[in-house]
Amino acid sequence: MHRSLPRLLVFTLFLYTLPTAWGAWSALKSMGTTIVVSDPSCASPVSGTAVCAARSVGQAIVVNQWNGTAWSGWKTVAGTVTSAPTCTADGAGKALCAARNATGGISATVFNGTAWSALTAAGGQTTSGPSCAELSVGKVLCVARSTTGGFTSSIFNGTTWTTFKNLAGSTVSAPGCGSDHAGSVICIATTTTAWNVVAARFTGTAWSTFVNLVGSSTSDRYTCTPLGGTFGTVSCSARGTNTSLFINNFKGGSWAAASWTGWGGIGGTVNPGASCAQAATGQISCGAVASDAALWTNTFNGTSWSGWSSRGGTQIGNPGCTALSAGKVLCAVVGLNGKATSTIGP
Repeated sequence: MHRSLPRLLVFTLFLYTLPTAWGAWSALKSMGTTIVVSDPSCASPVSGTAVCAARSVGQAIVVNQWNGTAWSGWKTVAGTVTSAPTCTADGAGKALCAARNATGGISATVFNGTAWSALTAAGGQTTSGPSCAELSVGKVLCVARSTTGGFTSSIFNGTTWTTFKNLAGSTVSAPGCGSDHAGSVICIATTTTAWNVVAARFTGTAWSTFVNLVGSSTSDRYTCTPLGGTFGTVSCSARGTNTSLFINNFKGGSWAAASWTGWGGIGGTVNPGASCAQAATGQISCGAVASDAALWTNTFNGTSWSGWSSRGGTQIGNPGCTALSAGKVLCAVVGLNGKATSTIGP
């Protein structure tokens, strides 16, 4: 199709080796009987708990809460949305889930630990679903593809949304964003230049320019997640043209392509929307639906990758994974029957 992401493995992070011992993932657990028609997105507002959102048959956001033992079941937040939702914790005990609305803007609902708010319009004009990430404690940045091909974004401070800011560019995909937990958010997307992956950083007040991370991607949904430790501040994933998953870490420092580790492959034959989340400082777990339609996971423990391991099921679409508690990640996925299940590990 296009040139594949580079396969040279420069850092030990990308060594595709099998360690001697790993924790176990739980069996897939039903999240309820409601049928959903989008990939789920999940966030953990308080350690040990999680919320997930998806789009319903009626084109509304439906939400579900994991209390550490059981799912609450899906509940509808009234209002029409036209994209899959994106969820993030705000670092202050709340979670925000947002989606593109019927007028092309962004609408969001906030979970305060007990209840969900009404769906509220943030404004803006977008041509993709948004991706949201914690900017700083109590603040969330939501980013989408703009009507001119760049990024458009707004900050929610817990009460109000800021005026949208635009970053000029020529992207052709929705962004995938992640927090560095130091006051900045990094987003990646596909560009028209040889279908390369580009990245931009929002520093709290302004956008950087786009930097070209090279590599051609067949992702239709990107994820970036905090990493920490010796390998970088943020880890982003993309599917290469060989259908394997590739990882690229921002090491911190100046905003330039040279500040990234470069793409490293971790194998697999995956759908175009894997999801990765921070399990602990310097550790991440990734979930993906593979060519056999099962959910598979792969974990980096700070030294090496576990290798892909099947969680089973017959899935459609892509999983949504979130950090849950120390050393644990929760991944939710929709099955062939339209009903969602989840697993926790490693």
